Amino acid sequence: MSADPTLSADGAGHPPKSEEKLSSSERIVRDILRGLYDGRYVAGQRLVEPDLVARYAVSRSTVREAIKRLAAQGVVEAHHNRGARIRQLSKEEARNILCISEVIVGLAARMAAANIDEPGCREEMQQVVDRIVEATRQSDKIVFLRARNRFHRTMARISRNPELDQIIANLQVHLVRNRLVMQPEEREASYIAIGKAILAGDVEAAEANARKHVRRMIELVDEAYEPPLISGWD
Repeated sequence: MSADPTLSADGAGHPPKSEEKLSSSERIVRDILRGLYDGRYVAGQRLVEPDLVARYAVSRSTVREAIKRLAAQGVVEAHHNRGARIRQLSKEEARNILCISEVIVGLAARMAAANIDEPGCREEMQQVVDRIVEATRQSDKIVFLRARNRFHRTMARISRNPELDQIIANLQVHLVRNRLVMQPEEREASYIAIGKAILAGDVEAAEANARKHVRRMIELVDEAYEPPLISGWD
């Protein structure tokens, strides 16, 4: 991806590291996660060691370390003597991840609303709401994914809960790959409702709107689920 801070370091929104501080395996992890966003890697795709060794000009041990890291994040499935592939979730697995996301995103929205009057928080939150609107109008999936990640990470950061921030970052690894299943107008209205509640400092409405957003995603996955899917919020 680009230098967008919400996608730097590992493509999932974790705090950025300078390129010099990244190990070779971390650089591979970051590139594969970025590839999930831009379509170079897709659910179900095999990760062939010799191909990765050649592509990244590293040793087999470095590639194996990168695959091990991705497997720990739930992005890759690795099997002895069978290689590794990008994880392809069943409908039940996708739904389970979204159910977890509902609780976590709701809590992040509640805590962000509670802290919105702290210095800089209101301005930062308004910026990410505006970016969601702009990205929706551009009709560019990658641009929207960046704006969405920034929205969720900003919400988590404003919550002032480092553990919640890290959980949000890890959940963002799991992305709907083939399509954004919510219609753009509905998705934009949903994010605006969450943002307005947070900006108003209304903790109850912020949590309710955030959870409603993810529940809508669950409904749509139930109605129209088609693998391959690496599941997350829309």
